[in-house]
Amino acid sequence: MTNPLLTSEYFPKNLSSLDLVPFRFEGLLFPDTYQVSGDESAASVLDRMLRLMERVGNQEGIADSQAKVGKTPYQVLIIASIIEREAKLEIDRGKISRVIYNRLERGMPLQIDATLYYNSPENASFTDLKAIDSPYNSYLYKGLPPTPIASPGRAAIRAALNPAPNPDLNDKMCIGIKKASNCVYLYYVLSDDNGGHVFAATEQDHAINVENSRLGGFLP
Repeated sequence: MTNPLLTSEYFPKNLSSLDLVPFRFEGLLFPDTYQVSGDESAASVLDRMLRLMERVGNQEGIADSQAKVGKTPYQVLIIASIIEREAKLEIDRGKISRVIYNRLERGMPLQIDATLYYNSPENASFTDLKAIDSPYNSYLYKGLPPTPIASPGRAAIRAALNPAPNPDLNDKMCIGIKKASNCVYLYYVLSDDNGGHVFAATEQDHAINVENSRLGGFLP
C-alpha cells in the first residue's frame, strides 16, 4: 500500500545523504498505543503508524516547514527526533530546538550526545563513541544526521517547528555580552535530577555549567 509519507515531501527527494545507511522507518512512525487485531498484517500496522505521523505532522503545520523554519518536513522530523531524545521537560524542548537551529545556521557541529548513542555498539564508552566515523557522529560531522534517531511525539514535532526565541540582553544568561546578536542559545547540559538543562551562549559559561553539573553528580 502506497503511503504519502514515502512519496511526498516527507521523504527526501535526493537520497545521496542516505547512501551510508540502510532505509529506516525510524522517525516516520508515530509513537502511540495501537489496537491490533489478530489477523492484521504488519504492513497494515505500519501504514496506520505512518498515516498517524502524517496527520499529526500536518496538524502541527509541518507542510509549511520551509516557510516556518527553513527546513523540509523530513529535516524537521530529524530535528524533532533529536529533541525527543534530549529533552525530558517541556520547558527545555523549545530551547534545545533553538540550539539546534542556531548551530546549523552558524555551521557548528551539533555535538549532541543522543546522535552518538543511536545504533551504537553495546557497552561502548562515550570516548569510543566520539571516535566512531559515522554519519550519526555529530561531533565529527556538521549538519543533521541523515535520518531521524527516534520516533518523535507531538511535543517534539511542535518544538522543532517552533523553536524558542533567543534570550534578550536582560536575561541573566547574557551577563557580560554586549550585543543581542551574540546572546543566543548555543550550549546546554543536564543540570538536575528531573532531567532539566541549563543553557549558555558562550563556551566559557558552558564550561562552568558542565563543571557544576559534574559536581552535582548529574554527569559522569
